[in-house]
Amino acid sequence: MIRTSFKLLATLLLGAAALGAQADTYPSRPIKVVSPFPAGGATDVLTRILAERMAKTLGQPMIVENKAGAGTSIGAAFVSREAPDGYTILMATNSTLVTNRYLYKELPYDPDGFARIGMVGVGPLVLLSSPKRPFNSTQDLVAYAKQNPGKLTFATFGPGTSSHLAGELFKERAGIDILHVPFKGATQALPALISGDVDLFFDMVATGMPQADAGKVKVFAITSPSRLATQPKLETLSEQGYPSFDMTAWFSFVAPKGTPAPAMEKLQQALAETLQDEAVKKRMLDMGIDPRSGTPAELDKQIQTEQPIVSQLIKQANIVLQ
Repeated sequence: MIRTSFKLLATLLLGAAALGAQADTYPSRPIKVVSPFPAGGATDVLTRILAERMAKTLGQPMIVENKAGAGTSIGAAFVSREAPDGYTILMATNSTLVTNRYLYKELPYDPDGFARIGMVGVGPLVLLSSPKRPFNSTQDLVAYAKQNPGKLTFATFGPGTSSHLAGELFKERAGIDILHVPFKGATQALPALISGDVDLFFDMVATGMPQADAGKVKVFAITSPSRLATQPKLETLSEQGYPSFDMTAWFSFVAPKGTPAPAMEKLQQALAETLQDEAVKKRMLDMGIDPRSGTPAELDKQIQTEQPIVSQLIKQANIVLQ
């Protein structure tokens, strides 16, 4: 009996020592950060800004890898299969953690099967139009769509992404019939919009507004409830006759489920410090993204708040993907 107790005590002490050693040594090598969109898009740019600053706190490089497609499902599935050791994390969006669970009959990952590092930021979308189309305002666009049902197309970042949901919500609120054309991200959708291959696109401010400022696309409105401080002249869709129109993209960091607490704590600390960095905050605001707390609690709240809203929208729009 005494010998058994001694062995149990020794095992517990060894386990505690191992955890302590891990806490002291993590991270001891570079950390992989998976961006589930193509390089050059707003999500990818944001991921790289954060990873560069977090690396300074962690004392190890954070290497961004792009695994785009299927509304972030490809990147999410990859990370879900990685070892839960703190050396692979995912930039997860509302598509990853909320929308996809209602959109797809089967998913290659579990949206609830991640350890939540924390909430990063929230950003509205802008409604863009091809310069080759005759309409020059949201009102003109809606009138044209009603006169030509089913003829206009809208590009998105991919099925179930914030741009897709914005398009579906706009269809429902405006009472128009426009066709969804999914891409893998803004870097593919914007050239199609500029060339006239598609007619409309709900894009992030960071990638859409430079094209609008250059005269390559038309910009009609923003999807947030209030105007953006960095784009004060851009009217909201609510102001243009679509009350309570609110569709934003949000961003977070997650890790494979089972990632040890010491690693999670260091990642959370690095994210929190990064989001308090004035240079990082300015870059995010310039992109049209409002920095958030970096806490898992805020991420939990965001997911819980958005689930019933997105579920209802997908049911109303009758969107189901295989």
